[in-house]
Amino acid sequence: MKPHILFAAPHRLLFLVGVMQLLALIAWWSGALLDLSGMGPGLPQAFPNSLLHAPLLLLMALPPLFFGFLLTVFPRWLGFPDTHAAIYAPVGIAFGLGAGLLWIGLLGGSPNFLLAAFATAGLGWGWALAAMMRWLWAEKQAGKGPSWHGWSALAATIIGFGCLVAVMKAIHTADGALLQQADRVALLLFALPIFFTVCHRMVPFFAKNVVKDYQPWRPFWLLGLFWLASATAAMGAALDMAALSAAAYAALSLLSGLMAWRWCPRSAAPGLLWVLIIGFFWAPIGYGLEALAVAHGSFASRDGIHALTIGFAGSLIIAMVTRVTQGHSGRPLKMPLPAWIAFAGVQLSAVARLVSSWRSEDAHLLIASAAVMLALLVPWVINSVRIYARPRSDGKPG
Repeated sequence: MKPHILFAAPHRLLFLVGVMQLLALIAWWSGALLDLSGMGPGLPQAFPNSLLHAPLLLLMALPPLFFGFLLTVFPRWLGFPDTHAAIYAPVGIAFGLGAGLLWIGLLGGSPNFLLAAFATAGLGWGWALAAMMRWLWAEKQAGKGPSWHGWSALAATIIGFGCLVAVMKAIHTADGALLQQADRVALLLFALPIFFTVCHRMVPFFAKNVVKDYQPWRPFWLLGLFWLASATAAMGAALDMAALSAAAYAALSLLSGLMAWRWCPRSAAPGLLWVLIIGFFWAPIGYGLEALAVAHGSFASRDGIHALTIGFAGSLIIAMVTRVTQGHSGRPLKMPLPAWIAFAGVQLSAVARLVSSWRSEDAHLLIASAAVMLALLVPWVINSVRIYARPRSDGKPG
């Protein structure tokens, strides 16, 4: 693996770190679940592992994947030339170093190394935020825009950075309640808005290019309503106002369901589009389950959260990362077999996790949910890493 190849394009090093971190964290969580059932390896606990898995996935595994994508497309959204290594290389290096520190902390049971891991990743996060702000400011100075997808992504990443700081404080003070609050906000106002923003921009555009007579539909009021409903859901949870949160989740379910239905192709479409659509259909399911749970007095329901995180987010990670990986390596825009296997694993894992919840957190199904995702992600991660470590197959730069 030659270093100059990893720095040839924004997504290479960041995606490499992201997919390996995702796989490693699922393996670690599988071991933690075995520990909880009394059958595990006895993993060290710098902080309760049951509380750590959500912030690690949301704030250490997803962000390098997000920034690998955003630093590729963000300048294009705003009409500027592609970014250069001085912008994206420090971000990838910071997340890579953060990943190394994280595993020293997790396997050594050291809270200090966990804090160092989040802090190092935060440096890369801040560098990327600064670049995004400069692009948006340059757009304004040029009298163009505003590019609402760019502003939406910026708002989400700023909120996510705040959640990372809150998680660091929670670990430092051993405050489990603050950690859980940061998780909730990171999911509602960072991770899910990134996915919605990217889908709003990408799905209709992609579908128009690959589906005959497709009519793209992406009015900007969808983004506005999504942000309003998401903020309302988060505020309702913070203020313990169940009716407000339930109404907001119901609105999000209807809104995402409408988007999925309108985007669904009515004629032949390639697999890369179908996995985006199928993944997006998990959003109305997840938000609907959250609405039902909150309406019945439970802000701590796991059904909707796992439909959104495993079903929705997991599916879109496979779809989006595969699309960028294929297209930016000179390969055909199609789902290779390892990606189909990984996508199937996400669907099976999501269903198993929901059934486990309906069966009073059945331990065997919990372990099966993590294990099947772990096993079926492996071929996809290996294939992706192999691509990132090699030059483009068409001989072009990048």
